[in-house]
Amino acid sequence: MLYLHKKMEKFTPYSLNGEIDLDKIKIRLDANESYANLPDYILEDIQENIKKIDFNRYPDPEAAELIKKYSEYLKISEDVDIDVKNIAAGNGSDELLSIIINSFLSKGDKIMTFTPDFSMYAFYGDIIEANVIKSQKTGENNFAIDFDEIAERIKKENIKLVVFSNPCNPTGRLESKEVLKKFIKSVNIPVILDEVYMSFAENNKEQSFLCDFLEYPNLIVMKSLSKSVGLASIRVGFAVSNEVFINMIKTIKSPFNVNSVSQKIAEVVLSYPDYLGEKLKSIKENKIYLQKSLNKLFSVKKGIKIYDTETNFILIETDKAKEIFNFLLENKILVRNFSNRFLRITAGSREENDVLTNVLADFIKLQNLII
Repeated sequence: MLYLHKKMEKFTPYSLNGEIDLDKIKIRLDANESYANLPDYILEDIQENIKKIDFNRYPDPEAAELIKKYSEYLKISEDVDIDVKNIAAGNGSDELLSIIINSFLSKGDKIMTFTPDFSMYAFYGDIIEANVIKSQKTGENNFAIDFDEIAERIKKENIKLVVFSNPCNPTGRLESKEVLKKFIKSVNIPVILDEVYMSFAENNKEQSFLCDFLEYPNLIVMKSLSKSVGLASIRVGFAVSNEVFINMIKTIKSPFNVNSVSQKIAEVVLSYPDYLGEKLKSIKENKIYLQKSLNKLFSVKKGIKIYDTETNFILIETDKAKEIFNFLLENKILVRNFSNRFLRITAGSREENDVLTNVLADFIKLQNLII
């Protein structure tokens, strides 16, 4: 269209499920959400607190009480003591990523992302017409990143910013903290480390940078309440970093970016760390159960690979991805299909995992699957 900037030609509206009628889906395992909604006693607490909101007033621009609650929650859940001055709240970690990338880069500046990884990193770079450098990962080495090589590329190619998830979405891979320490110290540029899925990892407290992020002046750690806390609907995320970077984010963000209802709901839910800890434990147990079930189901099948994971989802590679996806859809189960080559399956409840496994077993029988 005449009035649109030419850069818009490369973008299309985000659509997670396209033409799929979600009302007909009984089991959703496509978006890495928590399978469990909040219990009634927390919902009742939320309702009582929402009544206290002055709906005619703007929300707290600092989200001060929310950040305080999150700091207190991290002290219990992650055994880390993070000062509120080192935390910024956003309308989901996505908004914060957009703010950070926009703050560090100008048109033509180079940002390094990886593929496969969370697609929005590159999207936010493209929006500001940065030069997005995508480093390809392959399944041949379980999607590992050679960080020594990446460090050399950053210096040689004058890359201004690097961003990646750890554990990775969608591969489920967790990179070694020792390797990442060396990498972060070796590059003289900002590093955005997205730890949204870190809570699901074994030894997550030892692998996370929440305990020592201040030792790395170029590091920003991203966190979210959408996954392990199970609040995907309210869109609340956090950036954790040194005061200079946090003040930068607070300066650039819109004044009232996190609405009052989302702030209040998050504050209430974060006041129940014992419940959240038990729910996280159950998600991790269900993921392990699902992975064992899938490994057993496909153990004698050639041409299919189930990747190890440190997240709440499992990645499967097969040239039958489209057929499996459609068969699951016919049985009212929705998973994520990537390029008809990979299926990403979120761990659901024990019952949902059993239904999924049984449907996959039916697919094998009906197709007399030889892969």
